[in-house]
This record gives sequence, C-alpha cells and structure tokens, in this order.
Amino acid sequence: MAAPDEFVGRRDELRVLTEEFDRARSGRARIVWLTGEAGIGKTSVLHRFRDRAGAGTVLWVAGDEAEAGLPYGLLHQLLADLPAGAGRPRAPAADADPVDVGAELLQVLGALQAAGPVLIVVDDAQWADELSVRALVFVVRRLRRDQVLLVAGVRAEDTPSPAWGRVLAQEPLLRRLTLTGLDPEEIAALSLALGGPDLSPAAALRLREHTEGHPMHVRALVEELPPADLLDLSVTLPAPRSFGALVLVRVAGLSRPAQEVVLAAAVLGVRAALSDVTALARVPDPLAALDEAAAAGMLQEVPTGVRPDVVFRHPLIRAAVYADLSPERRHTLHGAAARILGGAAAFEHRIAAAVGPDPALAAELRELGEAERAGRRWRDSAAHLLAAADLSPGPRDRSARLVGALESTLAGGDLAAALRLEPEVRAAGPSPGRSRVLGRVAALTGRIALAREEFLAAVERGDPRDPGRSAAAAHLALVSLIEGDADGAVASAEEALAGHGAPDVLSTARFVLVVALAAQGRQDRARALLDTGRSGAAEPVEATAVRGILVLWAGDADMAARLLSAAVDDGALRLPMQGRLLALGYLAEAHYRTGAWQEATVEAELAISLARDAGVVMGSGVVRAIAAYVAAGRGDREAARAHADAAAATAQALPWWGGRAYAALAAATLAQADQDHGAMLEALRPCADPALSRLLDNVGALGWRILRTEALLGLGRAEEADAALAELEGRVATRGPGWPVLETARLRGCREELRPDRAAAERAYREGLASADGVGAALSRARLEVALGRLLLAGPERRPALDLLRTAHDRLARLGAAPFLTECDELLRAAGLHPPSPGDALGLTTQELAVARSVAAGRTNRETGAALFITGRTVAFHLSNIYAKLGLSSRRELAARLHELDA
Repeated sequence: MAAPDEFVGRRDELRVLTEEFDRARSGRARIVWLTGEAGIGKTSVLHRFRDRAGAGTVLWVAGDEAEAGLPYGLLHQLLADLPAGAGRPRAPAADADPVDVGAELLQVLGALQAAGPVLIVVDDAQWADELSVRALVFVVRRLRRDQVLLVAGVRAEDTPSPAWGRVLAQEPLLRRLTLTGLDPEEIAALSLALGGPDLSPAAALRLREHTEGHPMHVRALVEELPPADLLDLSVTLPAPRSFGALVLVRVAGLSRPAQEVVLAAAVLGVRAALSDVTALARVPDPLAALDEAAAAGMLQEVPTGVRPDVVFRHPLIRAAVYADLSPERRHTLHGAAARILGGAAAFEHRIAAAVGPDPALAAELRELGEAERAGRRWRDSAAHLLAAADLSPGPRDRSARLVGALESTLAGGDLAAALRLEPEVRAAGPSPGRSRVLGRVAALTGRIALAREEFLAAVERGDPRDPGRSAAAAHLALVSLIEGDADGAVASAEEALAGHGAPDVLSTARFVLVVALAAQGRQDRARALLDTGRSGAAEPVEATAVRGILVLWAGDADMAARLLSAAVDDGALRLPMQGRLLALGYLAEAHYRTGAWQEATVEAELAISLARDAGVVMGSGVVRAIAAYVAAGRGDREAARAHADAAAATAQALPWWGGRAYAALAAATLAQADQDHGAMLEALRPCADPALSRLLDNVGALGWRILRTEALLGLGRAEEADAALAELEGRVATRGPGWPVLETARLRGCREELRPDRAAAERAYREGLASADGVGAALSRARLEVALGRLLLAGPERRPALDLLRTAHDRLARLGAAPFLTECDELLRAAGLHPPSPGDALGLTTQELAVARSVAAGRTNRETGAALFITGRTVAFHLSNIYAKLGLSSRRELAARLHELDA
C-alpha cells in the first residue's frame, strides 16, 4: 500500500513555477528566487514541482552549511547529476576560473536542450559556495532564447553569497516568490494526510493563528496532541515539544526581571498593553527587562497610538512559556491580572484563577452566557456557560448550565464541539432540557431512533408552559417527517405551534407542518398555511424558502429559483444551518432544471462544504445528489459517481425518505447520461416501494416517474412503459407549465415513434415545444428539439430539422451537456453539417460567475460575500479578475454583458 501523500496546498506557488517553466519551454530562459523561513516547505514545493514539470532534464543540487567554503562543491553535485552522454565536463579544480567553468557549463546546457527544457534547482542556495555561484551567474547572464529555468530556494533568515546579487539584478529574467504559512483549509488537509483529525474550519483557523501556518509546527502539533485537543476550541494549544524546549532554554538564560516580564506577558496573552505587563511583572526596571527579552528574540514593543503594546514574536513562544508555568504560579498570576484589568476584561483571568466551585462567579458567567445567547454570540455563550457549569457547586445548576452550553453550541452550528460535549451532558441529571438537546444532537448525526426517544421524553416530562416543551415537540415533528410518518409530524408540529415556543422553534414547526401536509397530499392546505402565516411568528425568509421548495417539487423551477434565491440572498445568515443547507441545495436543483448549471455547481459545492464543516447529515445527501445531476449532465462521470455514491451512503446512514429518493435519482441520472436504461431502472428500484412513492407523489415530485418511463421505453418494455406514461400524463395534466410537461411530451413522442406513428410523434413533440415558451428548462427543451429534429430529418423538408438541431446544439453547448450534445452532433454530421465548437461564452470560473451575477443584480461586495459565504475582500479579488477577463470597467457594463448572454 502506498504511503499517503502529505503534500498539501501551495496551488498559487506551483502555478507560478509552472508559468515560469512554460515561459522557459517557449524559449525564454527564466530564474525564480524562492524564499521562506526554515521549515516552511520550500524543499517540498520544489520536489512537487520537479515531479510535475515534465522537464527534459532535471539538475538538482543543494547547498550545505558545512560545505559553504568548499571550492566548487555545488558544481561538483551538478556535474555528477548530468545524464550519461551529455558531454560531462571534468570537475573543476579548486583554482579554476569561474568564467571558464561557466562557459563550459553553458555549452553543456545548450546540448541538453535537445532533449527538452532543462530545470536546474538549487536548494538551500544561501549555503552555496562562492565559486559555484560565480560560475552559475556567468551562465545565467548569458541565457537568452534558451529553454532553461533556474529555481533557487533560499532561507529568508540567512544572507546568501554576495555573488547571487548579480542574479538578482537580472530583473527581466527574474521572478521573486515568497513562501508563507499554510492557510486554514491547507492545514485541515495536512491534518488528514498525517492521520490526524478532520479539523473544523474554526479548529483549522485556530491552528493557523497559533503556528502562523508553519507546516513544521503544524505537523508537530498534529503528531503530538490527542485529536480531541486539536478539535476542542476551549483547550489551550501548547508549543511543539522541540520548539518549546528551545524557548525555555532561552528564557532560562534571561535575568530574573526579564523572566518576570516574559511570564507576565504570557499570562496576559500574545499581545498586551505595556502598562499591564509591567504592573503584573512588578520588577524595578521593567523597560530594561523588556529590552533584554526583546534582544533574546522573545518580545517586542509595538507602538499603538498613545500606548505601546508588548507582543510575542511568535504565538508559539507565548504558548511554550505559558505551558511551563506551575499551576500555583499560573493561578496566582491570573488572579493578579484580574485585579489589574477589572471589569469585563477580567472575566477570563478570574476563570483561570478559580480553584474549585465559585457560586458567585458561576452565576455571573451564567448571566453573561445567556446574554450572549440572546445576542446570537453562540461560541462565547457556550464557553461561558461551560465555565459556569465547571464552577457550579451543585449538580442541578451544573446540569442546567451544561444543557445551555450544548444548546448554544448547536445554535452556532458547531456539531463537532456538540459531539464532544454530548457525553458530559448525558452524564448529567435527567431533565426535559437535557433530553431535548441530546435529541437534537442525535437527530443531526443520523441517530433517528435515539432522537425520537429523547424528544418523546422531553415532551412527556415537560411543562406545557415551558417554551422548551414546544421546541421538543417541533423537533419530534421533524423526526417524524424524516421517518415518513406524515400524520405524526402534523400532530407534533401543531402541538408545538399551540405552545409557547420561541420564534425559531415556531419556524421549525411551521416548516415541518407545511411539508408534512404536502406529504399527506394536502397541498392546498399547505399553501394556505404559508399564505396566512398561521403561527404569526415565522421568519419571512423561512416561509419564502418553504414556498420555493414546494413549487420546485411541483415542477415550476423558474419560480422556485426566484423564491429560493431571495431566501438565500436576503436571509442566508438568519437561517439555521439546516435551513441554510437545504435552501442552497434546492436552489441548486432549481438552477439545474432551468439551465443555470454554473450557478447550480457553485451552490451545490457551497452546500456540500457547509454540511461538511458543520458535520450535518440531514440534507447533505440531497445536495450531493444534486451535484451529481450537474456532473452527469456535463459528462464528468468520475465526479458524478463520487457524488452519487456519497448520496447513497448518506441515505443508508439516515432513514430519511427524501434522502433515499434523491440518492436513487442521482444514480439514475448518471445512468441516463451513459444511456444505460437497465441501470436507470435498477437505480430507481427504491422508488417502487409504495410507502416512498406515495410520499413522492403527494409532494408532487415527478422526477422518478419521468426517469422510470424513459428507462422502460429505452428497454422496449412497451406495456409497462404505456402504463407508466399514462400515470405520468395524468399527474402532469393537473399542473401548470414546467419542466415535467416538456419531459412528458418528449416521452410521449418517443412512444409514438416506437409504434411507429410518425404523425402522432411529431404532434407530441410540437405540443411540448409550444408549451416551452416562458419555461426555464434548458435541457428538457433541447432534448425535445433534438427529438423533433431527428424525426423531421427523415422527411422531405430538412430545413426545419436543421434549424431545430442548431438551436438545440447552442443550448446544449451553453450548458456543457456533453452526453446529450453527442447525439446532436451526430445528427448534424449525418445531415452533412459540421457542428459548431462549444465554447464558454464568458470564460469565467464558477466562483467568478456567481460573484458576477450577484454584483450585476445590484448587491454590494459585502452583500455578495454574505450570500456566497466569502469575504468582501475575496469578492473584490474575483471582481478585478472578472473585469480583466471581460474587458469591463464598471458594474453597469457587467450587468449589460450578462443580460446579453442570457437573452
């Protein structure tokens, strides 16, 4: 078994190196000066680049501090690395002239280029010997139209040989590249590659800030710490053991006053006011002590307006010093810091100084935590309620505060932290509140039977006047809906709405009630409930999202896209994580149906990332299935299979009927793109379960019936296809225009062609196209046009057929629907025409297109960032790329260009 690849990230740096090598490949010799501090990963980047560059010849040499004075030591390595038959020159003598040596090397490089471009890597170039550098400089200064790239890796903290200065003066040939720390996503990937835990975004960000992204330090902590400590944001991270040992040796070498200043600064944090540090250190001459600590590389003074701050030169230095404090000294210093700071700033120090129960402080922390929960500051609330629980003297108070901490953790969407807290809450005394929050954790992680048990206990034991009882009833309703018990879901949701629930609880109950009514087949009552706002407390954005889901199931993808876009754009941050995930997922499906496939891809990927980051199971299978639709439609079979398999795995883990249905649809859609009708029918087998098909039919979802009918027709099973088509047509007849109408018309035409009844088939196709006006259903319409075009090609007049096929080709090319484009291409070629080459009308990435459409709709950078879950700075970065690619200079021009494209 191959060892796992521990190289992560560095996409930008590898891209720059590849760009420079491509320039060298085209006959423009280049130099890259790669700098970075020790251990930052320069050598790893160079190895990865070398392995992927595709050079004809690679010459790799490395400087060594012990050989920096060895004449031509580096050149000896390079010459030894030359391939056999390259006219290898003799190793230069110690007294050889660097010009002569360089001239000979230049000839060798010229010969090597016959086999392709040459890559020369000089790692640890700061330790290259003087004579070797002078010879290389001679070569570099004479490279012109050569296929040579020289990459020098240099430690930023060391001074390279002065001879390199002439290389750095070759600005037309030179590109400087600085390697910095890994970003949080790369750190999360590195943790997995090292066999560590799957870090949440918050945990990865904390590790990034703690180590400044230094790969060597990240690796050390991942290997040294238990996974729970890396995941738990309340745990103080230490310094890596080897780094910490070096720091402590330095501290030991300081005078006593300087040590006291460093210890005081460590207790106050990575950065603290100089006045606070000196007050806590209590040394006679604090400035002299600070100077000594600064000279030792521990601290630095940073001016900040009227008062200076004391800052550790690296967060890990502070971590090492703090971890070495004895418990007694640490508690004493925190207690003193609390007295110096006072007020709210003293809270964390009071907590750290506490020893044993402290009823007064626990009560203050409970009050603070509840105020933070009311202000939606979930993480702070959870941390302070947990601290209150630890300091509580009695089990009853401790249990109530643990429950509150878990509630805040769940509200903040940090399911990983909630799971770590679950055992402690489960060990607390029984109460309705405890059952309610444990039920929520179980539901979110797919343990539906346990969730039902906990919610039932919370409802049965709860006080009818307690808002918590309504919350338990609302979540019990959701569990019933997941299990397919629409009647039970309606009863529990109505019980929740009749209680004294908070607005978010009433919104959940209202959502479940509307969907459960639809699942019962009571669509009119579901719509009436949305229109009247029966609970009077539902957030408008949530009502809009539910309405969008219902009309999507009914087949009106245009209206669904408008409603769900409004919900996502205007209220994404106000929706709970579960609602945010589902709104994004169903919006992706609506855009898939209308033909906005790039938007669908962005939304599905965003929903998938949110589900992963939050650890949410419920709904993640749906968005994976929808991502599979787009990937299959574009012919990306590998991605479609991965998404479909993930949807199927989630459906097995979570007994939700919707997840089962979407997993089946994803597999069937992939088989449809492969034109494998047998696999389509097999994939749809779960939908033949009467319990599932009844629920799907009740909510109006016809996708499975459409795919099943197409599979039966493709297999030639005429009698079954007739029955399935008749059932489908009966259901479509009761609804307005939408993509199911177009699909049903195409299937009817296919059936008539099989009889064969050419006139009936043409009539069915034309009726379908007549109903397509004003309906956003790009793929369904294009497939209708291809079907009718194919039929008409066999007739006396070819012009209408060719017009239809050209139109369909443009539509499919714009979608990038490769599997369906193939049939259209073949028909055009059979008619003697050359199909036009598909192309991207804008040349934008999916993320750039999402930003472009949002900005063109009139949103600010900040509003766009909130809608797409990126920062305003990232929006500005994408916008500058968009303007450059499209040759535009204003938002108005961008809106006009997109309008032209959509017209």
